[in-house]
Formats: sequence, structure tokens, C-alpha cells
Amino acid sequence: MTDKLLICLGYCSWDHVCVVPRIPIDDKVKIDERLECGGGPAATAATASARLGIRTAFIGSVGDDTTGHSIVAALEAEGIDASHVARRVNATTSIAYCWADAQTGGRSIAWAHGNCAPLAPAELDESFLRSAAAIHLDGHQTPAALAAAKIARAAGLHVSLDAGTMVDGIEELLQLSDIVIASEKFAKNYTKQDDPATACRTFFGIGNKLWTGVTSGARGSIGFDGTTIYQQPAFPIEVKDSTGAGDTYHGAFIASYIAGYGWQECMRRASACSALKCTKLGGRAGQPTEQQLEDFLQQHK
Repeated sequence: MTDKLLICLGYCSWDHVCVVPRIPIDDKVKIDERLECGGGPAATAATASARLGIRTAFIGSVGDDTTGHSIVAALEAEGIDASHVARRVNATTSIAYCWADAQTGGRSIAWAHGNCAPLAPAELDESFLRSAAAIHLDGHQTPAALAAAKIARAAGLHVSLDAGTMVDGIEELLQLSDIVIASEKFAKNYTKQDDPATACRTFFGIGNKLWTGVTSGARGSIGFDGTTIYQQPAFPIEVKDSTGAGDTYHGAFIASYIAGYGWQECMRRASACSALKCTKLGGRAGQPTEQQLEDFLQQHK
């Protein structure tokens, strides 16, 4: 594809994922299937990008516990540069427990941050950041994310934001990002607009933008380039687990943009990657390689 570098900065965790006949409330169920895997929005976006052939790096922080080592090892196994991940001594790493409903593919997640200190702006390698074609942020590690976005914009790099969490500093992150794709829930909460197209237009008016979008799960996604509203339906697939579907969309979208695709094709490829992810358990197992994506798109013209 391209030798251009994508740097993803943000949250990483270690996920314990299981499929259950139904998500129990004050009850018990037997687990149908389970696995452990890396998770977190920016980290999962990084694996989606790497599998599509984009040179990718991840920046975040982990503890020196088993969980932290597992997170880094999983990233490196995908060919992702994890050399700039900060490793905290005597610290515990973020962990999540995810339940996927076998009937619907819907999921519930419980998580804990651990006591691993977040990445500090002073820990960023400015020369490394400036070597990238784009930086993708998920809103977490917020002080470092803001600092990275300022460095990137000053260097003329693209800054992509996964707007999914209402964190302190999100207003400034929205200002500094020129590609913003929000979840439908975030878009409604932030813009007070029920219509995704109107929300896209609202986001586009925040700072200097190239593209804004809203993802709506099975209802597909919508985007705006300042002139045209684009729509992309979701691909029809049998959902096994939707964990990581949005993160995969973000990683595939910015990877496709870096590779030179137009906006509509970026949406189409991101939607296809998200659909394929949903066919397998966990946030990453179903993420396609570039060839798997091309085969899927040929089958769904």
C-alpha cells in the first residue's frame, strides 16, 4: 500500500471476552466461548490499520505487570511499533471484561484503568510524531493527546479523532483534529442533534476540518466534506460480537485515507472491515488483511 506512517495514541487494555446465551442480570449463564486479547480504541484501530498494510505505531502507557507485557506483545505480533509505549514500574494495567450476546451480537463491558500513570506530554518524542503522515487519537491520554495534536498540526500532519468519549479537553481535541468521526451517541450528546447529517455539519464548523462523520452501527455511517453529505450502509453479515467494531472502522478509515482513497471509498472500506470484525469473537480477531478485505468487497459489489 504505502510506507507512510500512522501513529495511534490513546487507550490500551487487555480484554477478557466471552459469548453467552444472554447477558445475565442477577443470574448465571454458562459461557459458550471465551478468549483474551488486546483492546482499547486507539490500540485496536492500530491493529486494523496494520493488517491493511499501513506502517503503524502505537503510543500509550502500560504497567510492568503480565497484562502490560501481553498488550505490548500483541501489538508487536501485528508488526506495530510499540517502542514508544511508556512502561510504568510497579503499576497495574487497564483491563476489561466483555460479554457478547450470542443471539444479537450486542455486548456489555466492565473495565478498570488500573493504577498506571497516563502518558505525560513531556514523554512524547516530537521528532517521531513529525515523521508520521497522520496521528489518530481516541480522546484518552488527553494531555498527551492534546500535545501530540498541536505538534502534528504545526507540522502540517493530519489529526484524526475517534470522538466516542466525553472527556475533559474534548472541545480542544475537536478543534485540533481535521478528521473527526463520532459515534452516534457522542454526536447526539455533544451537538444536541438527532440527525447525523446535521451533527456532521456541526462538527465541521469546529476548527478547520477536512472530514466529519458519524457511525451508527447496523445503520451504517454518514460523512461530510464541507460540501457533500456521504452515506454508507452497513454490510449485511451475521454478527457474532460487535466489540471493537467502531475502533476497527476508525483504523480502517484513516488507513484508507493515508493510502490515497477518496472519502466514499474510505467509508466503504472502513464499513467492510468493521463488518468482518463482527463475524468473530473479540475486538481484533475478525479484522481483515488487505487481501481479505479486497475479496470481501469483490463479493459485495
